[in-house]
Amino acid sequence: MSNPSEKAYRLALQALKRKDYRTAADLFAKAAPGYQQDREFALLRESTRLLLAVQRELTALKEADEELEIEEVFSNGQETDVC
Repeated sequence: MSNPSEKAYRLALQALKRKDYRTAADLFAKAAPGYQQDREFALLRESTRLLLAVQRELTALKEADEELEIEEVFSNGQETDVC
């Protein structure tokens, strides 16, 4: 029988395969006490955190109003082109 850290680690890896980054990050956090000196674990955990952050940003962009705002810029009272 495996200890709770090992079980959480295995479940985190399964969650990564499903691209369920939130669950994987939570499970990596549960597994962390048993893998404090494991560099592979640390890499997977940090990579998962980054993937989760990217996923959140992409979701926020999709949910944001997709309307493009054009702002006129004036310098010294004169309109200038902004590229």
